[in-house]
Amino acid sequence: MFNNIWHIATGVPLLLCSVIAISLIIEKAIFLLRQKDITQVEYENILEMISTSKLEQAIDELINLKPFYCKALLLMKKEQHSDKDVRDEQVSTLMVMFNSRLRQRVSGLVTVASLAPMLGLLGTIIGLMRAFQKIGEHAGPVEPSIVANGLWQALSTTAAGLVIAVFCVLAHAIFTSKIKKMLTRSQFLLNSLSQLMQQRNKKQEKNI
Repeated sequence: MFNNIWHIATGVPLLLCSVIAISLIIEKAIFLLRQKDITQVEYENILEMISTSKLEQAIDELINLKPFYCKALLLMKKEQHSDKDVRDEQVSTLMVMFNSRLRQRVSGLVTVASLAPMLGLLGTIIGLMRAFQKIGEHAGPVEPSIVANGLWQALSTTAAGLVIAVFCVLAHAIFTSKIKKMLTRSQFLLNSLSQLMQQRNKKQEKNI
């Protein structure tokens, strides 16, 4: 592919895109695997505890499972007797940090997915230009071998750009779906626990 300067000019950017894409995918996959989340069975068990008003048991069980939002749980437990708005604001601040950390560098895949096809298209244009240049320089009948190299460059760069883009879009969709599921479930549990705390605090105030 790198027989001349044109091959290098079109091939190196695509090669860099592929290296960046692979690095981003591997780094994000490892990061998400290290972010512990509760299983579906554990999630349903916690919901059952919440539905039966077993507040302390639900919080302690969640903390023992040590999910990625464990700090938010500890903060919520510490502030369980505080006003709900104050408690929710503090927990929300922590969850924003977790959200940012989970989504970090995911947008890089979108950038590579957008850039790779354009670089492939650039290679296509250059390949066609070279093919027409060969035709213009040739005095006799045009043979397929004269334009084959330019056309091969045009098609191969387009294909390479599309392949890189497909993998980036697929990885982005998988990561985004995983992150959305993690955040949605964690936020629902935290909101449910906070609501249960408020109900308990109101009952205690009435009994005083």
